[in-house]
Amino acid sequence: MKLTAKAEGLGKKLAQHAKVIQQKSSTFTSDAVLLSATNTALQLTSTDLTTYLTNTEAAQCEENGQALVPFKFFKDIISALQGDIRIEGDEKKLQIFSGKTHYDLACYQLDTFPNVPEIKEGREYQFSLQEYTAAVERVLPCVEHNEKRRLEFQGILLEQTKDYFRFVATDSRRLGYVQFDFKREPLRAIVPTKVFESFKPAGDVDVVITEDECRFSSGDVQIISLLIGAEFPNYNDIVPREWEYTVTVKKTDLLEALRHVGAVVFGGTDVITLSFRDGRLTVQGTAQDQGNASDELGYEGEASALAVSFFGTKLMEGIAAISTENAEIHMNSAVHPVVIKDQGKEDFLYLVMPHKQME
Repeated sequence: MKLTAKAEGLGKKLAQHAKVIQQKSSTFTSDAVLLSATNTALQLTSTDLTTYLTNTEAAQCEENGQALVPFKFFKDIISALQGDIRIEGDEKKLQIFSGKTHYDLACYQLDTFPNVPEIKEGREYQFSLQEYTAAVERVLPCVEHNEKRRLEFQGILLEQTKDYFRFVATDSRRLGYVQFDFKREPLRAIVPTKVFESFKPAGDVDVVITEDECRFSSGDVQIISLLIGAEFPNYNDIVPREWEYTVTVKKTDLLEALRHVGAVVFGGTDVITLSFRDGRLTVQGTAQDQGNASDELGYEGEASALAVSFFGTKLMEGIAAISTENAEIHMNSAVHPVVIKDQGKEDFLYLVMPHKQME
Protein backbone atom coordinates (compact mmCIF):
# COMPACT_ATOMS: atom_id res chain seq x y z
CA MET A 1 0.00 0.00 0.00
CA LYS A 2 1.29 3.43 -0.94
CA LEU A 3 -0.92 6.52 -1.15
CA THR A 4 -1.29 10.24 -0.49
CA ALA A 5 -4.43 11.79 1.04
CA LYS A 6 -5.62 14.88 2.89
CA ALA A 7 -5.53 14.58 6.68
CA GLU A 8 -8.62 16.74 7.21
CA GLY A 9 -10.83 14.69 4.89
CA LEU A 10 -9.56 11.38 6.20
CA GLY A 11 -10.10 12.53 9.78
CA LYS A 12 -13.77 13.34 9.08
CA LYS A 13 -14.34 9.94 7.51
CA LEU A 14 -12.70 8.20 10.47
CA ALA A 15 -14.88 10.09 12.95
CA GLN A 16 -17.99 8.52 11.43
CA HIS A 17 -16.78 5.08 12.56
CA ALA A 18 -16.63 5.94 16.26
CA LYS A 19 -20.22 4.86 17.04
CA VAL A 20 -19.75 1.52 15.30
CA ILE A 21 -16.41 0.55 16.84
CA GLN A 22 -16.48 -0.84 20.37
CA GLN A 23 -13.36 0.43 22.12
CA LYS A 24 -13.59 -1.96 25.09
CA SER A 25 -13.96 -5.14 23.07
CA SER A 26 -11.45 -7.93 23.60
CA THR A 27 -11.43 -8.87 19.90
CA PHE A 28 -9.19 -7.26 17.32
CA THR A 29 -11.91 -6.88 14.72
CA SER A 30 -14.14 -4.58 16.73
CA ASP A 31 -11.56 -1.97 17.71
CA ALA A 32 -10.00 -1.74 14.27
CA VAL A 33 -10.64 -0.11 10.91
CA LEU A 34 -9.85 -1.88 7.65
CA LEU A 35 -8.01 0.29 5.11
CA SER A 36 -8.32 -0.70 1.44
CA ALA A 37 -6.33 1.36 -1.08
CA THR A 38 -7.65 1.06 -4.63
CA ASN A 39 -6.60 3.39 -7.45
CA THR A 40 -8.07 6.82 -6.57
CA ALA A 41 -9.58 6.15 -3.14
CA LEU A 42 -8.95 4.84 0.36
CA GLN A 43 -11.89 2.80 1.62
CA LEU A 44 -12.47 2.49 5.37
CA THR A 45 -14.56 -0.29 6.94
CA SER A 46 -15.42 -0.95 10.59
CA THR A 47 -17.70 -3.32 12.45
CA ASP A 48 -18.88 -4.38 15.89
CA LEU A 49 -20.06 -7.66 14.33
CA THR A 50 -23.68 -6.44 14.14
CA THR A 51 -23.14 -3.24 12.13
CA TYR A 52 -20.76 -2.65 9.21
CA LEU A 53 -19.87 0.86 8.03
CA THR A 54 -17.93 1.59 4.84
CA ASN A 55 -16.96 5.02 3.49
CA THR A 56 -14.31 6.35 1.13
CA GLU A 57 -11.79 9.21 1.05
CA ALA A 58 -10.15 10.44 -2.14
CA ALA A 59 -6.49 9.46 -2.41
CA GLN A 60 -3.68 9.15 -4.92
CA CYS A 61 -2.74 5.47 -4.76
CA GLU A 62 0.58 4.33 -6.18
CA GLU A 63 0.20 0.80 -4.82
CA ASN A 64 -3.05 -0.89 -3.85
CA GLY A 65 -3.30 -2.92 -0.68
CA GLN A 66 -5.05 -3.54 2.63
CA ALA A 67 -4.20 -3.09 6.30
CA LEU A 68 -6.16 -3.57 9.53
CA VAL A 69 -5.16 -0.83 11.98
CA PRO A 70 -6.08 0.06 15.60
CA PHE A 71 -8.88 2.60 15.24
CA LYS A 72 -8.18 5.01 18.09
CA PHE A 73 -4.42 5.09 17.52
CA PHE A 74 -4.84 5.69 13.78
CA LYS A 75 -7.59 8.31 14.30
CA ASP A 76 -5.52 10.22 16.87
CA ILE A 77 -2.53 10.29 14.51
CA ILE A 78 -4.57 11.59 11.59
CA SER A 79 -6.29 14.18 13.80
CA ALA A 80 -2.88 15.59 14.80
CA LEU A 81 -1.86 16.21 11.18
CA GLN A 82 -2.77 18.74 8.48
CA GLY A 83 -2.58 18.84 4.70
CA ASP A 84 -1.09 16.04 2.62
CA ILE A 85 -0.11 12.84 4.39
CA ARG A 86 1.63 9.80 2.95
CA ILE A 87 0.76 6.26 4.02
CA GLU A 88 2.80 3.28 2.92
CA GLY A 89 3.50 -0.25 4.07
CA ASP A 90 1.88 -3.68 4.06
CA GLU A 91 -0.58 -5.71 6.11
CA LYS A 92 1.90 -6.00 9.02
CA LYS A 93 3.16 -2.43 9.41
CA LEU A 94 2.29 1.03 8.09
CA GLN A 95 4.34 4.22 8.01
CA ILE A 96 2.66 7.61 8.04
CA PHE A 97 4.53 10.74 6.92
CA SER A 98 3.59 14.42 7.16
CA GLY A 99 6.43 16.86 6.54
CA LYS A 100 9.15 15.87 9.00
CA THR A 101 6.70 13.93 11.18
CA HIS A 102 6.86 10.14 10.96
CA TYR A 103 4.86 7.35 12.59
CA ASP A 104 5.25 3.56 12.58
CA LEU A 105 2.00 1.70 13.13
CA ALA A 106 1.72 -2.05 13.78
CA CYS A 107 -1.29 -3.69 12.13
CA TYR A 108 -3.65 -6.46 13.17
CA GLN A 109 -3.95 -9.68 11.21
CA LEU A 110 -6.18 -9.19 8.17
CA ASP A 111 -7.92 -12.54 8.60
CA THR A 112 -9.39 -11.44 11.97
CA PHE A 113 -11.69 -9.01 10.16
CA PRO A 114 -14.98 -10.56 9.00
CA ASN A 115 -16.42 -10.29 5.52
CA VAL A 116 -19.01 -7.54 5.07
CA PRO A 117 -22.42 -9.19 4.48
CA GLU A 118 -24.31 -8.56 1.25
CA ILE A 119 -27.97 -7.57 1.06
CA LYS A 120 -29.25 -8.30 -2.43
CA GLU A 121 -33.03 -8.23 -1.97
CA GLY A 122 -35.49 -6.56 0.37
CA ARG A 123 -38.02 -3.75 0.66
CA GLU A 124 -36.45 -0.70 -0.96
CA TYR A 125 -37.06 3.02 -0.36
CA GLN A 126 -35.42 6.12 -1.84
CA PHE A 127 -35.18 9.52 -0.16
CA SER A 128 -33.60 12.78 -1.21
CA LEU A 129 -30.80 13.99 1.04
CA GLN A 130 -33.06 16.73 2.41
CA GLU A 131 -35.95 14.33 3.12
CA TYR A 132 -33.74 11.80 4.89
CA THR A 133 -31.73 14.32 6.90
CA ALA A 134 -34.79 16.24 8.05
CA ALA A 135 -36.63 13.07 9.08
CA VAL A 136 -33.73 11.74 11.15
CA GLU A 137 -32.95 15.09 12.78
CA ARG A 138 -36.58 15.55 13.84
CA VAL A 139 -37.09 12.15 15.46
CA LEU A 140 -33.61 11.26 16.74
CA PRO A 141 -33.97 13.38 19.95
CA CYS A 142 -36.86 11.10 20.96
CA VAL A 143 -34.73 7.93 21.02
CA GLU A 144 -33.92 6.39 24.40
CA HIS A 145 -30.19 6.68 25.11
CA ASN A 146 -30.15 4.81 28.43
CA GLU A 147 -28.98 1.29 27.54
CA LYS A 148 -30.58 -0.08 30.72
CA ARG A 149 -34.07 0.82 29.51
CA ARG A 150 -36.24 -1.01 26.98
CA LEU A 151 -34.39 -2.28 23.91
CA GLU A 152 -37.16 -1.35 21.46
CA PHE A 153 -36.78 2.32 22.39
CA GLN A 154 -33.06 2.35 21.50
CA GLY A 155 -33.64 2.77 17.77
CA ILE A 156 -35.93 4.29 15.18
CA LEU A 157 -38.94 2.36 13.93
CA LEU A 158 -39.35 2.31 10.15
CA GLU A 159 -43.05 1.61 9.70
CA GLN A 160 -44.98 1.04 6.48
CA THR A 161 -48.77 0.92 6.49
CA LYS A 162 -50.92 0.72 3.38
CA ASP A 163 -51.09 4.51 3.23
CA TYR A 164 -47.84 5.95 4.63
CA PHE A 165 -44.24 5.33 5.69
CA ARG A 166 -42.94 6.72 8.99
CA PHE A 167 -39.73 7.25 10.93
CA VAL A 168 -40.85 6.85 14.59
CA ALA A 169 -38.98 7.16 17.89
CA THR A 170 -39.96 7.30 21.55
CA ASP A 171 -38.35 7.16 24.98
CA SER A 172 -41.77 6.63 26.67
CA ARG A 173 -41.88 10.27 27.79
CA ARG A 174 -42.17 11.71 24.28
CA LEU A 175 -42.81 10.52 20.76
CA GLY A 176 -41.89 11.85 17.35
CA TYR A 177 -42.64 10.75 13.81
CA VAL A 178 -42.14 11.99 10.26
CA GLN A 179 -44.47 10.66 7.59
CA PHE A 180 -44.09 10.02 3.84
CA ASP A 181 -46.76 9.08 1.29
CA PHE A 182 -45.59 5.59 0.28
CA LYS A 183 -48.40 3.10 -0.34
CA ARG A 184 -47.08 -0.46 0.06
CA GLU A 185 -47.57 -3.61 2.07
CA PRO A 186 -47.15 -3.24 5.88
CA LEU A 187 -43.67 -3.39 7.40
CA ARG A 188 -42.15 -2.68 10.82
CA ALA A 189 -38.39 -2.68 11.47
CA ILE A 190 -36.44 -1.14 14.37
CA VAL A 191 -33.07 0.21 13.21
CA PRO A 192 -30.40 0.79 15.93
CA THR A 193 -29.62 4.41 16.77
CA LYS A 194 -25.93 4.03 15.86
CA VAL A 195 -26.92 3.50 12.21
CA PHE A 196 -28.36 7.02 12.02
CA GLU A 197 -25.55 8.52 14.07
CA SER A 198 -22.81 6.95 11.91
CA PHE A 199 -24.33 7.11 8.42
CA LYS A 200 -23.55 10.54 6.90
CA PRO A 201 -24.96 10.71 3.36
CA ALA A 202 -23.83 13.28 0.83
CA GLY A 203 -26.63 12.69 -1.66
CA ASP A 204 -29.81 10.69 -2.23
CA VAL A 205 -30.31 7.79 0.20
CA ASP A 206 -31.28 4.23 -0.68
CA VAL A 207 -32.71 2.08 2.12
CA VAL A 208 -33.18 -1.68 1.86
CA ILE A 209 -34.93 -3.63 4.64
CA THR A 210 -35.04 -7.40 4.99
CA GLU A 211 -36.50 -9.56 7.74
CA ASP A 212 -33.38 -9.29 9.90
CA GLU A 213 -31.13 -6.60 8.40
CA CYS A 214 -31.08 -3.18 6.79
CA ARG A 215 -28.76 -1.33 4.43
CA PHE A 216 -28.44 2.44 4.05
CA SER A 217 -26.34 3.66 1.14
CA SER A 218 -25.51 6.99 -0.48
CA GLY A 219 -22.76 7.31 -3.06
CA ASP A 220 -19.67 5.61 -1.60
CA VAL A 221 -21.06 5.44 1.95
CA GLN A 222 -22.82 2.28 3.12
CA ILE A 223 -23.93 0.89 6.46
CA ILE A 224 -25.39 -2.59 7.03
CA SER A 225 -26.89 -3.54 10.38
CA LEU A 226 -28.93 -6.17 12.13
CA LEU A 227 -32.36 -4.93 13.18
CA ILE A 228 -33.39 -4.71 16.83
CA GLY A 229 -35.29 -7.89 17.59
CA ALA A 230 -38.03 -6.45 19.77
CA GLU A 231 -41.66 -5.37 19.42
CA PHE A 232 -42.26 -1.63 19.10
CA PRO A 233 -45.36 -0.52 21.06
CA ASN A 234 -48.59 0.49 19.33
CA TYR A 235 -47.85 4.18 19.75
CA ASN A 236 -51.02 5.31 17.94
CA ASP A 237 -52.99 4.33 21.04
CA ILE A 238 -51.49 7.20 23.07
CA VAL A 239 -52.10 9.95 20.48
CA PRO A 240 -55.41 11.67 21.37
CA ARG A 241 -58.00 11.85 18.59
CA GLU A 242 -59.72 15.03 19.84
CA TRP A 243 -58.48 18.24 21.44
CA GLU A 244 -60.00 20.60 23.96
CA TYR A 245 -57.49 23.35 23.19
CA THR A 246 -55.48 24.25 20.07
CA VAL A 247 -53.19 27.28 19.87
CA THR A 248 -50.61 28.56 17.40
CA VAL A 249 -47.41 30.25 18.55
CA LYS A 250 -44.60 31.80 16.52
CA LYS A 251 -41.76 29.28 16.65
CA THR A 252 -38.89 31.77 16.97
CA ASP A 253 -40.64 33.74 19.74
CA LEU A 254 -41.34 30.63 21.79
CA LEU A 255 -37.82 29.26 21.33
CA GLU A 256 -36.37 32.59 22.48
CA ALA A 257 -38.60 32.59 25.57
CA LEU A 258 -37.63 29.00 26.38
CA ARG A 259 -33.94 29.90 26.12
CA HIS A 260 -34.43 32.91 28.42
CA VAL A 261 -36.18 30.86 31.11
CA GLY A 262 -33.88 27.92 30.46
CA ALA A 263 -30.95 29.98 31.68
CA VAL A 264 -32.40 29.43 35.16
CA VAL A 265 -33.88 25.93 34.99
CA PHE A 266 -31.80 23.97 32.47
CA GLY A 267 -29.32 21.85 34.38
CA GLY A 268 -31.48 22.11 37.48
CA THR A 269 -35.17 21.23 37.83
CA ASP A 270 -35.57 21.54 34.04
CA VAL A 271 -39.28 22.24 34.57
CA ILE A 272 -40.92 24.99 32.54
CA THR A 273 -44.58 25.98 32.76
CA LEU A 274 -46.63 27.44 29.91
CA SER A 275 -49.60 29.50 31.14
CA PHE A 276 -52.23 30.60 28.61
CA ARG A 277 -54.60 33.49 29.31
CA ASP A 278 -56.40 35.90 26.98
CA GLY A 279 -53.96 35.63 24.09
CA ARG A 280 -50.83 35.97 26.26
CA LEU A 281 -48.52 33.04 26.92
CA THR A 282 -46.31 33.21 30.01
CA VAL A 283 -43.24 30.99 30.05
CA GLN A 284 -41.88 30.54 33.56
CA GLY A 285 -39.49 28.40 35.59
CA THR A 286 -37.99 28.22 39.07
CA ALA A 287 -34.58 27.20 40.35
CA GLN A 288 -35.05 25.86 43.87
CA ASP A 289 -33.81 28.30 46.55
CA GLN A 290 -32.07 30.40 43.90
CA GLY A 291 -34.59 32.33 41.84
CA ASN A 292 -37.05 32.21 38.98
CA ALA A 293 -37.53 33.51 35.46
CA SER A 294 -40.42 34.36 33.15
CA ASP A 295 -41.05 35.65 29.66
CA GLU A 296 -44.20 36.50 27.72
CA LEU A 297 -45.39 36.27 24.14
CA GLY A 298 -48.61 36.14 22.18
CA TYR A 299 -50.62 33.17 20.91
CA GLU A 300 -53.73 32.58 18.83
CA GLY A 301 -56.48 30.13 19.72
CA GLU A 302 -58.48 29.00 22.74
CA ALA A 303 -56.64 27.93 25.90
CA SER A 304 -57.61 30.51 28.49
CA ALA A 305 -56.61 29.74 32.10
CA LEU A 306 -54.72 26.56 31.13
CA ALA A 307 -51.24 25.96 32.60
CA VAL A 308 -49.10 22.98 31.57
CA SER A 309 -45.64 22.07 32.90
CA PHE A 310 -42.96 20.24 30.90
CA PHE A 311 -39.40 19.08 31.13
CA GLY A 312 -37.95 22.12 29.42
CA THR A 313 -35.35 20.44 27.20
CA LYS A 314 -37.93 18.00 25.82
CA LEU A 315 -40.37 20.82 25.04
CA MET A 316 -37.63 22.90 23.43
CA GLU A 317 -36.48 20.07 21.17
CA GLY A 318 -40.05 19.59 19.96
CA ILE A 319 -40.51 23.27 19.13
CA ALA A 320 -37.08 23.38 17.43
CA ALA A 321 -38.18 20.53 15.12
CA ILE A 322 -41.07 22.58 13.68
CA SER A 323 -40.50 23.51 10.02
CA THR A 324 -43.25 26.15 9.66
CA GLU A 325 -43.27 29.73 10.95
CA ASN A 326 -45.83 28.85 13.60
CA ALA A 327 -46.16 25.79 15.82
CA GLU A 328 -49.54 24.23 16.48
CA ILE A 329 -49.92 23.05 20.07
CA HIS A 330 -52.81 20.68 20.89
CA MET A 331 -53.82 20.10 24.54
CA ASN A 332 -56.61 18.55 26.60
CA SER A 333 -55.48 19.29 30.16
CA ALA A 334 -52.45 19.82 32.36
CA VAL A 335 -51.92 16.05 32.71
CA HIS A 336 -52.71 14.60 29.27
CA PRO A 337 -50.30 14.22 26.33
CA VAL A 338 -49.57 17.38 24.36
CA VAL A 339 -49.00 17.26 20.61
CA ILE A 340 -46.91 19.76 18.64
CA LYS A 341 -47.22 19.95 14.83
CA ASP A 342 -46.27 22.10 11.86
CA GLN A 343 -49.07 24.58 11.26
CA GLY A 344 -51.55 23.21 8.73
CA LYS A 345 -49.56 20.03 8.02
CA GLU A 346 -49.86 16.39 9.07
CA ASP A 347 -46.48 14.89 8.12
CA PHE A 348 -44.78 15.56 11.48
CA LEU A 349 -45.92 14.96 15.05
CA TYR A 350 -44.13 15.50 18.36
CA LEU A 351 -45.94 14.25 21.46
CA VAL A 352 -44.64 15.14 24.91
CA MET A 353 -45.97 14.17 28.34
CA PRO A 354 -46.56 17.03 30.78
CA HIS A 355 -44.33 17.07 33.83
CA LYS A 356 -47.25 16.43 36.21
CA GLN A 357 -47.99 13.22 34.33
CA MET A 358 -44.47 11.99 35.07
CA GLU A 359 -44.55 12.66 38.81
